[in-house]
Amino acid sequence: MSGGGAQALVAAVCKVPLLGEALAASFEGIAELRSFPGELEDIDGLLRSLHPDAVVVDSRSQAAQAEPYARASQAPLVHVLLREQKLRVLRNGDWEADDSDGASAEAIRNAVVAGLYGRQPV
Repeated sequence: MSGGGAQALVAAVCKVPLLGEALAASFEGIAELRSFPGELEDIDGLLRSLHPDAVVVDSRSQAAQAEPYARASQAPLVHVLLREQKLRVLRNGDWEADDSDGASAEAIRNAVVAGLYGRQPV
């Protein structure tokens, strides 16, 4: 995260626009959220230009495109599996199932915050 007390920057690349809107409300006062449409080309290039502290995506193709940036920058990458109502998180170079209850905006926020501050969710 950038110094000087600035909020963390979280990039959300969402094919489902309502997810981006729900995340904006859940991150209010915690992090600056920038939402992008999921149909964008070259998500890795977008992330490398933006330099977010964390990334949220809602499709497997976006997760695959965001993974190189997340690995190189060690930024938390949260993949929302909407149909399954689950999350998976790229931690220490490996994809792990998140143990949170479902894929609510709050569960996503909590997974991002845990990744940013180096704690595993309880």
